[in-house]
Amino acid sequence: MASSDIVRLSDDILLMIFKLVCEEHQAAFDDYLQKENVFISRHWDDWGDDFDGGYEQWRFELADLLSSGNIDDSPSRSVLSQAMSVCKHWYSLLSQTPSMWTVLEISFREGAAALEHARTFLQRSGSCLIQITLLWDDPTWIVPFDRDEIASGGGLLPTSREEIMAGVHLGMVIQELYAHVHRWREFTLRTTSITHTYQALSLMSRPSVHPARELDKLHLQFVHNPRHAAHYVNEPSLFPGSAPPVRDLLLFGISWAWPSSSMMSFNLVNLRIHYNPCNNEDGGNLRTGPEVKMLSQFLGALVNLRTLALEVDLESFDTDTVELPRLHSLAIKSGSMTSWAVEFLQNVQMPDLRILTLCVTAEDLDGAEGLLDKLVNLTNSEDSLELDELHLFHFTYFADAELLHRLYTQMPTDCSPHPMDCQISLSLDFRR
Repeated sequence: MASSDIVRLSDDILLMIFKLVCEEHQAAFDDYLQKENVFISRHWDDWGDDFDGGYEQWRFELADLLSSGNIDDSPSRSVLSQAMSVCKHWYSLLSQTPSMWTVLEISFREGAAALEHARTFLQRSGSCLIQITLLWDDPTWIVPFDRDEIASGGGLLPTSREEIMAGVHLGMVIQELYAHVHRWREFTLRTTSITHTYQALSLMSRPSVHPARELDKLHLQFVHNPRHAAHYVNEPSLFPGSAPPVRDLLLFGISWAWPSSSMMSFNLVNLRIHYNPCNNEDGGNLRTGPEVKMLSQFLGALVNLRTLALEVDLESFDTDTVELPRLHSLAIKSGSMTSWAVEFLQNVQMPDLRILTLCVTAEDLDGAEGLLDKLVNLTNSEDSLELDELHLFHFTYFADAELLHRLYTQMPTDCSPHPMDCQISLSLDFRR
């Protein structure tokens, strides 16, 4: 009988396979996040004040789904951790290869073990740049409230012991990671607790021995909550003393005053802000400062910005001229669009703007037709908007057909020397 030899794969090939498997794991992790959000999104769209069906019904249905397994209780275990448990050789190979430890994902569900997870990862990753995702987004921490009850001193449920302990764990994890802020390439934080959000922002606003000099992507998401994270005038900004080269910034439910305008002025390319200054818990407090003025100052420093999405409610945008010389795409979603959007388009110089998207919410449907009339004037003025694409969403179904025709005909017809490259379009979504 001929003997058969078992040929062991070389370490280089093993590492290549591990990296491919890790990429598949990342895709599965993204699917997990999407699945977890499906149920919540049916009840909460970050624009309403209350859950559809009532808060108690929501808690009951959520508990039922969790117990039945229809919502995953936790993300899948790390591929690298599973591989290291196969044999001593794989353990040695992976634990001594820092380039394999560049993506860190920690969930609140790890409890006290989250800190050791972070420490082990930091040790194994050596000096490599790292991508961090922290998920402190337990749906049971989403607490809607009645503003009238808040004003009278009631309306908020007491914080649970689980939420308090999760905040302690989050604080310890961020402190451990922040000591290595000079290695952060991407940082994503997703929270559902206002307390956890303020804790995290405050910890990242402390001076650091090492500047955040490699940070390319910063996503801070405080989701599914009518209260937003305001910034007080005398509070420090994020990453004090640093000028991180952030190109992609997402502030969801978090004030634009947390990052300083000088911190990201030359590098920022993509910016999305979802924030309602009237909806934060200190909305009428002067300690938050003139938020519209701060927004205009923040935007005015972003000379290389290419895409901007503003999901905000403002009373006006009566400011000095703001220049965004390289802005190509602008999206505005608001429940008070008629109060400030036209002023924004008038006061912000955007010579390269080619794609404009406007989306009104249910609170502002009645004023949408007046906004169309003003848009006609803006596209037919001396310094007109030279748009290739105009997208209008949730506008009233009875919008004047003549106005729409004028908008379309005033859009340029010679946007490219090559006709096939032209992308002139006017898309409409009318809702009753």
